[in-house]
Amino acid sequence: MTLLDRQILMSLPSQILSQAYPLAWIGVLILFAYYAVMAIVLRWRPRRRVRVIRYEPPQGISAAVAAFLLENGRCERAFAAALVSLAARGYISIQQKKDWFILERLREPDAELPPEEATLLASLFPTALSTYAFNGTDYDRLCQAYRNFRTVVDGIADPEFISSHLLLWLFGVVYSVEVPVGVISAVPDLVNKASAPSLMLCGLFAVLGGSCLVAAVRVWPATLRKLASFLPFHQHPSRPPNLNDFIPVFLTANALLGFGFLASSTSTQFALLMTALVFLHAVGRHLLDAPTAAGRKLLVELAGFREFLSRADADRLNRENKPGWTPQTLKEYSAYAVALNVEHAWGEEFTDGLMELLQFEQAYDLWPMFFLDTGHDRIELKIGSKK
Repeated sequence: MTLLDRQILMSLPSQILSQAYPLAWIGVLILFAYYAVMAIVLRWRPRRRVRVIRYEPPQGISAAVAAFLLENGRCERAFAAALVSLAARGYISIQQKKDWFILERLREPDAELPPEEATLLASLFPTALSTYAFNGTDYDRLCQAYRNFRTVVDGIADPEFISSHLLLWLFGVVYSVEVPVGVISAVPDLVNKASAPSLMLCGLFAVLGGSCLVAAVRVWPATLRKLASFLPFHQHPSRPPNLNDFIPVFLTANALLGFGFLASSTSTQFALLMTALVFLHAVGRHLLDAPTAAGRKLLVELAGFREFLSRADADRLNRENKPGWTPQTLKEYSAYAVALNVEHAWGEEFTDGLMELLQFEQAYDLWPMFFLDTGHDRIELKIGSKK
């Protein structure tokens, strides 16, 4: 073998490496374009120049289902709307004392209740119990009621009004496997230089880092909403910061730690590549939740009803129930005002507190954004209140 041949062979790995990563990043861009195009296609609907105002909600659609559809399959606001609806119907009372909420059952569930509200009422008050109090450190039963409630709402809305399009997401996942496999195939020294135990530990940290990244994507919106409430032009009541606000920072730091270990075991470019893929799949999973044709028709009707509530009841609702105090007046459409984000006083504070609590509670799932949402109850919640 001549000196020239040796030089050519020695230069091959760097040539392959210089081509492998650009091709891999092209694959990431294709995945990004795939999710973006699918989201646009699934959500696109012709723009209506004239909006028809509705003076009542669509027939057979409860406040919880309306919120579930408007929130694109997220159930936290629907849960808050269902509690307000139960109070407005006279099945429960809601009292607020500082950061405690006290729910009292006034009536047993009957045939007049929508199925998700009947499930919620039965879950909050099992057996002979008639009172339930919760705050940010004691809400076991609330979490269980939320899981039961979410199962019923999912069954009502999916697949008639909204679809997860899981097969489209799985197609993106299968396609993305080719990206790291292609890099490893082109640059075998990427993993050959590590021992088997190191590879196993590397894989463990990659999984934990990916899980923390997915969880951080899930809970950052709750903290950002709270920070936005302090802006001068923001309409919603501001809520004081607390230790919960450090949870997304903690999860993000753990994600960076996991991917940092992956970078030290392989390469920085490979770790960045895996981070980008996990992030795209986490966001893409949510973007592919989209309304069906029936759901889009229902959204148009809800927009017309929201317009009516905004004009007729928004000011009155904002004046009647002050943030931090026990609500004095909950009327027929109070739950829809919460569901459609029309009321920006007590109801919005109550909703934001529940959304924060439930989203942080789900952050400890291994895969909170992909398949299941289970609960833990070791997070503190402080809802701004007055004595």
